Amino acid sequence: MTGDMRVLVFDGPHQFHIERRPRPRPGPGEVRLRMAYVGICGSDLHGYTGESGRRLPGMIMGHEASGWVEATGPEVKGLGIGTPVTFNPSLPCDGACGHRFENHCPVLRVIGVAPDIQGAFADAIVVPATRVVKLGDLGMLWGAGVEPMAVALQAARRARVQPGQDVLVVGGGMIGQSIAQTCRLEGAASVSVSDPIPARRTLARAGGFKALEPDQVEEAGPFDVSFDAVGITATAYATIQAIPKGAVACFVGLGQPEVSIPLFDVVVSERMIVGSFCYPDAVFEEVRDHLASGRLDLDPLIGSVESFEDTAQAFEDLASGARTDAKIMMSTGLGAPTDA
Repeated sequence: MTGDMRVLVFDGPHQFHIERRPRPRPGPGEVRLRMAYVGICGSDLHGYTGESGRRLPGMIMGHEASGWVEATGPEVKGLGIGTPVTFNPSLPCDGACGHRFENHCPVLRVIGVAPDIQGAFADAIVVPATRVVKLGDLGMLWGAGVEPMAVALQAARRARVQPGQDVLVVGGGMIGQSIAQTCRLEGAASVSVSDPIPARRTLARAGGFKALEPDQVEEAGPFDVSFDAVGITATAYATIQAIPKGAVACFVGLGQPEVSIPLFDVVVSERMIVGSFCYPDAVFEEVRDHLASGRLDLDPLIGSVESFEDTAQAFEDLASGARTDAKIMMSTGLGAPTDA
């Protein structure tokens, strides 16, 4: 397919516009993907409102996506036109830095987050062939959910969740609900999700987790491990104070670029704080397999699927609190390409 395509351009806080641009051509080692579904990430939302400062005007967001191979550049093999795929949006170096895990590369960049790399809120995107992951038996809608669930599994691994532990997740959005699932996958005895929004507590209960209002956390604890899936000062405090001495609090959410923490509670009680960002390649592909097998479940987390034209309004509805969906997906409305 040639010609132009639609892109959703971020103009600054609370502003998008749709424009048409030439369809990009894949270069050596690159693949052009025709987008099917793209998820609105919490980090996209915080960039949209201006809270985090991690999205810049003029860029095209989007790093949770699925689609089909539409065209391949020279030197690309094994990716036929029409192959259903997702892509790992993390772009590490070629290994020259000596990184052991891809997400530890000091020059790591992320598609749809780095302002000069086009993201997935578009009809098509060009990515390195090495970042393309075939979906196999996994459906296209769930394929766009591999990325956030990979964030969640990496967080559970970073916190070293062990069988039999009691876990607290502060924040019941997409990442928080996904962390709850991956902690259960890792063998946690119980998982509690804290959120002030009733609909998200209901979602947690429907998933088989305990649901807590923020003021119920202290009485319900202490917990063996805790996660902050929001990333603001209030949730940082709650996450640290919910665990006993020597335990681990894992920070995943990036709601604000800086937060305050109760330093006394960390130092005197020797609580351990770990960060979790992105995932190694192996974790991304493992999540694809867990979703395909049904060991992880995206159905209750996907609130709605919006058209390309309605996606900007979905962002605003989430920002204003008019909607509380854990995950909203954009559909391009396009079908799979063929060789013909």
